[in-house]
Amino acid sequence: MSFLHIANTNFESELSSTSPTTVAALIQSHPIFMQLQFLPLLYSEATDGIAVTHMPSPAFPRCHLLDERNFPYERVESWGASPSIAAWAQKKKLTYVMPEWETVRLVNSKAFSFTESPKLPGAALVHSMDELEKWQHRTEGPKVLKSCFGVSGKGHLFLPSEHMKRFAEQEFLAGRPLIAEPWVERKLDFSTQWIIHPDQKIEYLGATVCVNDQRGKYSSNKVGDLPFLFGKYFPFLEEHQEKVFPILQKMGALGYFGNVGIDAMIWGNDKLQPVVEINARKTMGWVALEISKRRFPKQTIALSYLTKSNLSNLLPDAVVQKNGSLLHFSRKLVVEILANKS
Repeated sequence: MSFLHIANTNFESELSSTSPTTVAALIQSHPIFMQLQFLPLLYSEATDGIAVTHMPSPAFPRCHLLDERNFPYERVESWGASPSIAAWAQKKKLTYVMPEWETVRLVNSKAFSFTESPKLPGAALVHSMDELEKWQHRTEGPKVLKSCFGVSGKGHLFLPSEHMKRFAEQEFLAGRPLIAEPWVERKLDFSTQWIIHPDQKIEYLGATVCVNDQRGKYSSNKVGDLPFLFGKYFPFLEEHQEKVFPILQKMGALGYFGNVGIDAMIWGNDKLQPVVEINARKTMGWVALEISKRRFPKQTIALSYLTKSNLSNLLPDAVVQKNGSLLHFSRKLVVEILANKS
């Protein structure tokens, strides 16, 4: 079966939106989304196609503009479930299957992962300014607020902050709670990648070590020799898998199917936090596993998304005119070889 891929890495934007929009508008809402729409070039099959807003440079024959009339593919495969892609696919007479949107919103919310998993000491789910202020006064040390649909460190607010009231009220007015947590010393971040099939079968795909900056913003994923990458923390991986499996089962029972990436961390005095957040979609960790399997099966690699690097970019640029000049992308997706298997 041949697929037409749409890398809607703007997935969280649609989750938090209150009004319908189009696939093209979402992708074009930020240069990062416009660049990452070419990710399927790295993981799709040679017979698959990719629908994009603008043709890449250099051109790839498998790329098709979203506004083309006819697509010779059997079904659409997206980065994350999307009502806008469903509407587009229906218009183009293409098959696109996704879970119920309210189920997708439920399982992707940090409120869901917070409720279904062990919590950091002193962490709370807060629903009003009164609850938030009381929590802040009784919680000592560095703290962080997380919105339900933030991603890669975005949607975080570190306390104390003069912006707390504005940040919180925006979420409360939208009917969403905030996750309020102490900011702990992280020893190791990692993720596991899964697929929940429509028949509720759960498939484990692999694990990655994540490199984030001090504020939780994504830097890279490392995949390959897991004992080498995890070091003394390797035994925690099995414990994490045992803790998250019932959550995956519940997601399947709720009606969700598709990719799932679950972030976890080792913190403090070597304690496991089995769930930091759940991403019910494809993730960069999943991409790293796919690239490793397809291109570097005998090596341990780091997949990084960098600003200003002299390394070759794995992704092409989109040919986009903005204000009469070519739009250039400052970030590059690169692979570094960390070790070779003996």
